[in-house]
Amino acid sequence: MKINVIDKFSTKKVLVLGDVMLDKYIYGQTTRISPEAPVPIVWITNEENVPGGASNVANNLTSLGSRVCIAGVIGRDKDGRVLEKILKNKHIDTSLIFEDETRPTTVKQRIISGNNFQLLRLDYEKTTEISQDLQNKMFNKIKQTIKGYDAVVISDYGKGVITEELTKKTISLARSNNKLVIVDGKPGNVHYFKGCTLITPNLREAIAMSGIQQDILEMGRRLVKMLDSDVFITRGPEGISVFNKKGDHSHVPPLKITKIFDVTGAGDTVVAVSTLGLISDLSLIESARLANYAAGLVVQKPGTSTVTPEELKGTYEEEISQYLRESIEVKQKIIVGQLNKIKKAAHLFTQAYAKGNKVIAFGNGGSASDAQHLVGELVGRFKIERRGLPAIALTTDSSVVTAIANDYGYEKVFERQVEANAVKGDVVVAISTSGNSPNVLFAVEKAKKIGCKTIGLTGKEGGQLSKICDVSIVVPSSNTPRIQEAHIAIIHIICELLDKELAKNE
Repeated sequence: MKINVIDKFSTKKVLVLGDVMLDKYIYGQTTRISPEAPVPIVWITNEENVPGGASNVANNLTSLGSRVCIAGVIGRDKDGRVLEKILKNKHIDTSLIFEDETRPTTVKQRIISGNNFQLLRLDYEKTTEISQDLQNKMFNKIKQTIKGYDAVVISDYGKGVITEELTKKTISLARSNNKLVIVDGKPGNVHYFKGCTLITPNLREAIAMSGIQQDILEMGRRLVKMLDSDVFITRGPEGISVFNKKGDHSHVPPLKITKIFDVTGAGDTVVAVSTLGLISDLSLIESARLANYAAGLVVQKPGTSTVTPEELKGTYEEEISQYLRESIEVKQKIIVGQLNKIKKAAHLFTQAYAKGNKVIAFGNGGSASDAQHLVGELVGRFKIERRGLPAIALTTDSSVVTAIANDYGYEKVFERQVEANAVKGDVVVAISTSGNSPNVLFAVEKAKKIGCKTIGLTGKEGGQLSKICDVSIVVPSSNTPRIQEAHIAIIHIICELLDKELAKNE
């Protein structure tokens, strides 16, 4: 992902349609219980008003540099004037906010004591649908201005603005003008959102929307089919599960977070950042990853918070640090449990070459590259000048591989080559991160029948491969890139130990 894509955010303009709110925070200290009732007495030290609901989505967008217009409804009251003033001070266009004298401005008032301990929340709201007249006025304004936006965000908090008619007409209008529509919707209104570009429910909402309790894959696929849209299922500390309309699924794991301070508004941040990512030409996965970073930042802040471009750029450095820490942790686990096996593997290499035998290596995908890497170190040289050592990678001859796959099936591509090339006393190195690749297992069984010594490089729990090889080196991780990095380190260690033994005998 290119970090400079964040700089594009300042060139984008987004319309946010939804339930605007005012979030009030009353901070204080509690030192005693009231003599009037068994409740704490709070000594007030500070009060703060911030945008909430759809207003927080707009605030997140503008905090990241984009231009924003918000469409919603406030009451003809003091809280409405306060909210409107806050939004204008943040340079958010409020020309599509309408007053409704029949309903109050939606307010969530939280009383916080001590170190962010929430004692109470008070809600002021009316959740019936806004009038037909207001819906018409709002839609007509949207229709007049739609061409000026890059995307529409629908932020549904169930407070009456996101009606079926207004929502469906807005999605249809946006699609006819080639604008993206990103939705954060309430489960009860899920059928309003068919045809949107992306919907971003949390896990609880996704369960309610889909009717599926535990199967994340089925949950996401059902939502894709129901809504004809891409889907992010946000899962808090477990990251974001991503589903596209083609039926593909990916998972974006979370960054490691030192402390979760407050999860309020994290979903609004995901919606805002996902929107800006998509309209700035990031892929669906890249947008989810960026949104995941942003959510990880806001939950470490108190109250309803936002992120800045500088903070978001800083997460890339944190991501790099996390990858390196994970790689180090995996290798430390190898030190604890696999050293003797690595030593045994190197000894098998030394014995084979002392007797005039060779090494045969193979694997699928990245493991195929690892097999070729091993063979390159043996046939060429590793660190010292020595004779070239006979070794074959069974993944390099495309004619042989495709012929076997075509005539016998892909599961036989390595077994057939082992049968043709291996002799008793050879060392066969099978590489599989899962330990369960059928073509790798078949080849090892064939090698054992021939009388070869077998070494397995695997990961996770070891799989079937760890049960059938003479020496099984298991990298204790479920993260494929970390397993493959460890495999290369193990290959280099074996080659270095081999070089030292050969140097003694030459």
